[in-house]
Amino acid sequence: LHNHQNEGLNASDEGVDIQNLVVEFNIYEGIHQLALTGSLVIVDSINLLNNLPIQGTERLSFKLSTPGAHEEDHIVDCSVATGHPMHIYKLGSRQQVKDGMIMYVLYFASREFLRNIRTRVNKSYSGRLDTMVNSILGDKQGLDTKKKITVQKTLNKDKVVIPNMKPFDAVSMLCNRSLAENEDGKAGSVGYFFYETTKGFQFRSW
Repeated sequence: LHNHQNEGLNASDEGVDIQNLVVEFNIYEGIHQLALTGSLVIVDSINLLNNLPIQGTERLSFKLSTPGAHEEDHIVDCSVATGHPMHIYKLGSRQQVKDGMIMYVLYFASREFLRNIRTRVNKSYSGRLDTMVNSILGDKQGLDTKKKITVQKTLNKDKVVIPNMKPFDAVSMLCNRSLAENEDGKAGSVGYFFYETTKGFQFRSW
């Protein structure tokens, strides 16, 4: 866990190891979920809450895998060195377990989840709809994602004006307009799903 200055309990430390404090770890993804989210149940006996302190602006770095898994596809990499750390956005469900020990839940999400709240897309686009999605997700003034973006090519082209919308809302609007291109170059299904997995963003037809 890293505070807003990338420090742990001591200014010289790059984060603090909380592995022994975690009693439950959850991470959620799904085709109806625009961004990765998760939660940590912490049993805190070192007063991390006040000593770090935890304010809801911290970053969380970790690697998650099944024992014995070595392939990259089987590892959830949210480390600082090779992955994309998560961001704490809420502290909840605090209760005193016993003297000197408190239990609480830290809620976290991907960086893009928080950028989506803070930024707006106010721009006109023209061309294929899948290229618009790539532009919105990669725009440094918008979502500015550094993650892999997997898009399925759309058949239809259009001119679209996005009037001051959140990036996720803008992409969701394009999902409803998109017409998939089949392998034979003909029209496929109408409508796309947009979601984030541990391997990046997906823009795919139904």
